[in-house]
Amino acid sequence: MRIGVVCEGITDLHAITSFFGHSISSAGFQIEFIPLQPDPDATSSEGGWTKVLFWLMNHEPDNRVQQFFTEGLFGGELAQDPLDGILIQMDSDILGHDSFGAYVKDKFGHNVVNPTAAKQRAEEVCHILSQAALLHQMTSTDVLRHVLAPAVESTETWCVAAFSRRPSEFESLSGTNLVNEFMCALERSESRVPKPSYAEVDKSKDRRSRFCKTHASQSERVINGCPRFREAHERLHALANSIAVSGND
Repeated sequence: MRIGVVCEGITDLHAITSFFGHSISSAGFQIEFIPLQPDPDATSSEGGWTKVLFWLMNHEPDNRVQQFFTEGLFGGELAQDPLDGILIQMDSDILGHDSFGAYVKDKFGHNVVNPTAAKQRAEEVCHILSQAALLHQMTSTDVLRHVLAPAVESTETWCVAAFSRRPSEFESLSGTNLVNEFMCALERSESRVPKPSYAEVDKSKDRRSRFCKTHASQSERVINGCPRFREAHERLHALANSIAVSGND
């Protein structure tokens, strides 16, 4: 199964390919991820929510289906195998930002809400992604090929869940607490002594890649500790099942 990935940044891409890659492979399906946004060779590793929404709006439904599900990535002589689906990731920590709310209101006429509960936060992100992707203009088959994967609050949450041996409601972590939990996990994973607190998350591509690859085999912890990750995993799993069934017809 070939899945294109549209996400905020390279560090998110590492989390997606590692944790979803292992969870789907463990379910008995082969999966290959094709980066669409951001460009893994780009100088800047982080694009943010603007790049995700821009990519969706710049690839309207008909174009998206023809380019990625029918003709392959490049078309013409450079055509590759078509994709089976596109996974779209965006963090929920952006919901309270005024610039994000103003942009979504201007482009989609939607008043962004900033709920407290993880489930509602993920639903709000999915609603905005659905509007940007114009899923309502697509066939039901093509809608199922779009796997929305909101991260509550960010993909660092998945990393913390993969590293931790103790059960917890990881999607309740936010702000400074999430920064400190992630950075402690990152430092301990590298056999370093964590500091008492951290001002920000380390976004080093190499460190994140090593961390995610090291702990990819703990995808079950992410499924159990992050319900929104589990929901996206189940959508990917259903897509893989449908492809397997159609391939056997």
